[in-house]
Amino acid sequence: MRQHSDDLVEVLAGSFERELTVNVFHGSNRMLENLRFESWSLDADLGRNIPHQGTGAVVYTSVDGESLVPVGTEGVLSPFRARIEPVMTIRAGDFSESVSLGTFRVVAVPFALDSTTERDGRTLVVGSRVGLKFESLESSIARWGFRFPEQSEAGASAFGEIRRFTSMPVEVDVDDVALPAVKPWEAKQGGRLDAVLELGRTLGGSAVVNSRGAWHIIPDAIGEPVATLTLGEMGTVLDVADEIDTDTVYNEVVGIFEDAAGKPLYAVESVTAGPLSVDGAYEVNTRYYSSDLVKTQAQANSAVKAVLDQSIGSQKYDVQIQCHMNPLLEIGDVAALEGWRRPIVGQVRQISLSDSPLMNVTLRVERELT
Repeated sequence: MRQHSDDLVEVLAGSFERELTVNVFHGSNRMLENLRFESWSLDADLGRNIPHQGTGAVVYTSVDGESLVPVGTEGVLSPFRARIEPVMTIRAGDFSESVSLGTFRVVAVPFALDSTTERDGRTLVVGSRVGLKFESLESSIARWGFRFPEQSEAGASAFGEIRRFTSMPVEVDVDDVALPAVKPWEAKQGGRLDAVLELGRTLGGSAVVNSRGAWHIIPDAIGEPVATLTLGEMGTVLDVADEIDTDTVYNEVVGIFEDAAGKPLYAVESVTAGPLSVDGAYEVNTRYYSSDLVKTQAQANSAVKAVLDQSIGSQKYDVQIQCHMNPLLEIGDVAALEGWRRPIVGQVRQISLSDSPLMNVTLRVERELT
């Protein structure tokens, strides 16, 4: 979740007003602050390599006739240099608190215009309106390619490699993993980001930059809820709990690997008892799995068992929710929904925020099969 006070959680459960402004940075230098931001939206999707994408318009009142319209690489809002920090301020009575939604890279200016007036024979700028498209900081790593093929040595820390490849802060919020084998990384378009995302999978989840500007790992497993969503009278839920899809429920996993000398390694793990047994009415549904990080028979056996356990332990399905705005929520958070006909707890996979009082959220919920 984004940083907040305990009082803010209580305020968000009731009636409140909100306002979004942006601060503008060049590197670590804050160039402008508290700019009006209108017609904005911010979408987050855990399934994208660059999860956060947004748009909006900066509205600026000129002080001394200056313009905020960028020209090429020049101008405080030029996409060649600008980063923005959207800040949402929540007010209720005497209460007021601001929440940073994170720092984002400006990637395009789709439109820009100045309002002018004539005075003493001169044309003066009285204000500017500049449209912005922006993305989360994963985009900087996607743009920064390897100059030459890289290599991670066997035994290297996965978190340490993420830190080395990105030169960004890293929050160690799951157990670190030592890479079991030498891992080469290809010098290609987007190769540095691909390496970081694969290291995240090695750590048991998804590597994402959070609102504090640090890389962290969102675990695949759904844990205990850290937030509560309020449905309210205007809220909607598209609940597909009655929909069952067996295509991804595998009761047998076949692993195909190579050892350090390039010789093949095989491992098989099957369900042999219960309603999902390979000898039962469900019959056999086989998944094939490989990984170049597996180099021994013990690692192969462990890998296929983990994949099988994940398959039969639960089936995940998505619930689409429209609920009251909660700016504290981030993708990867586990949230509980209040006000629905049955309890729903799931991992936040998608969030759509805008200047609407409602937001759209996709929760990934587990259905137990055993």
